[in-house]
Amino acid sequence: MQQNSVKYYPVGNGDQSLITLKDKTTILTDCNIRQGSKDGSDPAMFDVKKDLLQSIQTDGGVPFVDVFILTHGDKDHCRGFRDNFYRGDPTKYADKDRKAGLIRMDEMWFSPMVAVENTNEEETAHQEEAERRIDLHLKNDPQKDLPGNRIRIIGYDPENRDYSALAHLRYVPGSVVTLFNNKQQETFSVFIHSPFKEQLASADPDDKNTASIVFQARFKEYSFSTEFSNLFMFGGDADYIAWDVILQRTVRYENDVKQKALDWDIFLAPHHCSWTFFNESSNKDEVQDSSIEVLRYRRTGGKVIASSKVIIDNDDNPPCYKAKKEYLKHLDSGKDFLNTDTYPKESEPVPIVFVTTANGPVLSPTTVVKTASGAAGGAGAASTIIKQG
Repeated sequence: MQQNSVKYYPVGNGDQSLITLKDKTTILTDCNIRQGSKDGSDPAMFDVKKDLLQSIQTDGGVPFVDVFILTHGDKDHCRGFRDNFYRGDPTKYADKDRKAGLIRMDEMWFSPMVAVENTNEEETAHQEEAERRIDLHLKNDPQKDLPGNRIRIIGYDPENRDYSALAHLRYVPGSVVTLFNNKQQETFSVFIHSPFKEQLASADPDDKNTASIVFQARFKEYSFSTEFSNLFMFGGDADYIAWDVILQRTVRYENDVKQKALDWDIFLAPHHCSWTFFNESSNKDEVQDSSIEVLRYRRTGGKVIASSKVIIDNDDNPPCYKAKKEYLKHLDSGKDFLNTDTYPKESEPVPIVFVTTANGPVLSPTTVVKTASGAAGGAGAASTIIKQG
């Protein structure tokens, strides 16, 4: 039987993670699909698109992910969106789209709070597709619930947006989600942590990091279990301000289902191991108490993932060498801190993959997918699709 897995791609200073459930449901968080080496022979540039196509299902020859989540609109979280994901009426997906390996997003999770002002062409494309789907729902179009038209609104509306008519599509912080692409899950759920309105209010209008979607992916071994066997925390680029709000709000929950909402086995270091999780970038001498408290929710054997380029002792931020040292203080050993661009070695990185077990996440031996020739998308990649169901 297929196991649940969580895969973290080596994409430099950027994010792309894929959750795959036992029933083959796939949840893709962010994308950073870069141009591959021209001759396809550079082992240091992992072919993200090829691996993604091999990891997801097809529907009548159309590759698809069940859910696509954009945590926020910075380019290192949506690079390659325009060229690799299908946008528009799903009934018009054509042979040219199939040859290009365009991936259909059956359901999108969209935060209006990070769409106040588009800052790059990838984010604009994402928002246009989200608005297309929202418009179908506002008009009660008969095709609104087709795969490729589905959408969920995450968080609240900023002043220049009003989606109050779509309350049935909204998940706010504190929501526990068990329905993904119209499929009910009994042993998997997502706890929505953020964004809150006060996070957006405190942020620089040109910096969407504070208002990132933050969520906890939670797995049970059996549907009747009362305990979560595996907990993964996804923080986007949320900074210490956002985590302080999350911490204050979450500790107030009394419902048993929500009490473990801050616990984690795997913690994706926000903003590519940036110092902003701990304090202002300009203040590297003081660590916020709230940030340390978040790390103290680590469960036995917990690990931190830095989705970043190699971390060295210099002035870069992100990734920040001092931030790595701070994370290490809260781990059992250096082996519990994993860097996507150096796993298993810097010269030839491959995705970091965990499978879920009754005793928590376990690193899975990764099958290396050789780099495709030419770009990381296009017809060369499309030919590698493996039909899984």
